[in-house]
Order: sequence, then C-alpha cells, then structure tokens
Amino acid sequence: MKKFLITNKKTQEICGKFDSKNEAADEMMDFIENHNEDLDSEDEDYLTPFDFSLEEVEIKEVNECITDFEKARKHLNGKPNADFTVSKKILSDNSVKLEDVARLVNDINPKHMKALVALNELFTIAQAWNKEDNFTPDFSNRNQTKWFPWFVYSNAAAGFVFAYTGHTATSAYASFGSRLCFKTSDRARQFGEQFIDLWNDVLLFRQPSVSL
Repeated sequence: MKKFLITNKKTQEICGKFDSKNEAADEMMDFIENHNEDLDSEDEDYLTPFDFSLEEVEIKEVNECITDFEKARKHLNGKPNADFTVSKKILSDNSVKLEDVARLVNDINPKHMKALVALNELFTIAQAWNKEDNFTPDFSNRNQTKWFPWFVYSNAAAGFVFAYTGHTATSAYASFGSRLCFKTSDRARQFGEQFIDLWNDVLLFRQPSVSL
C-alpha cells in the first residue's frame, strides 16, 4: 500500500504517514504553524517546509507488520517486564511503581489471570495500530467516528466469532472503551478477526485445568 511519508530532515524523525499528498502537506503546515507559534523567524528551532522531506513509499498495512503482542510492545518502545525497574517513584517509562506491583499481587484473582493478560495484550496491540493510523480516540469529540468490533457466540466454533463492526461519534455512551476502538470499519474488522483467540480469552470464562 502506498503512503506519503513526512520526515524532519534535522532530526530524521518520521512525522507521519498519510494516504494522500494533500493530506500530508496540510498536516505538515499545521505542525509547522503550531511549532513556530512562540518562535521568531531567526530562532534556530524555527521550521519551514524546507526542513521536511515528502516521499511516496510502499509500506505494509499495520495488521501485516504488527501481528502480536511482542511486535506491538516493541513498536511502542516497551520492554519485557524483566527489564523494568520497580521503584517508589516513576523514574521513566521503564519503571513500575512499587505500590502498583503490590496492588497487582494482592488484588488479582488467579481465576481471571488469563483473561487479564489477554486484555493487556489487546490494549497494547490496539494502541500500536492506532499509533500507526495517527488515531487517538477522543470521546469528548462528538465529530470523531470510532469503530469497534462486535462478536457473536458460535456453537460450531465453541467460542465467539467476529460478527460485524459498529461505530459511535455523537453519543457519549459506549459499550466498549477508548482502548479498543479504531479509525475505520476495516481496521476494527481486522482487529476482531485477527485476534479472536485473545478476544475469547477475555469474553469466555474458562475453568483452569487442574493438574493431579
């Protein structure tokens, strides 16, 4: 799929991926205007369109390149928890508050552990997908349409299967959270179909097997 990529020449930071050249140009000008709001034209950090490059590239769809939790976590610059630091204060994105760890250990219901792990993975993958789509769900914005997957139980599959997508914009009510909604109907469908095993871990209560 072809996308238009804007890159900051000074920092080599990718500022965004867009479906059309016009959309990319408009977003670039908005970014420059916001960045320069409190700067003088002689300021070293002052930006102009000449500080950016615009190129057409062929890239994979996000559902083709971020296909599991580990890829999503890496895309978000996360690390396995073995690399995290436990401290009384949040020192960085790779630290966890000691009181949060204690609460997790004290309050977790072991029978729901698999569902909670699956939910965390769904949240993380959805966050990575939405980051690639330049989409931040905002329920205070009644003009922003948010799409989400719906499921139906199938006796043949002995579990839930993807049924259709729904959307909301004008209503503040929701049967889903902002962590699991998407920019388009296609993206919500892909998420519902591609991660149906994780969805079933969340939606179905499965009695843990006991080893004798």
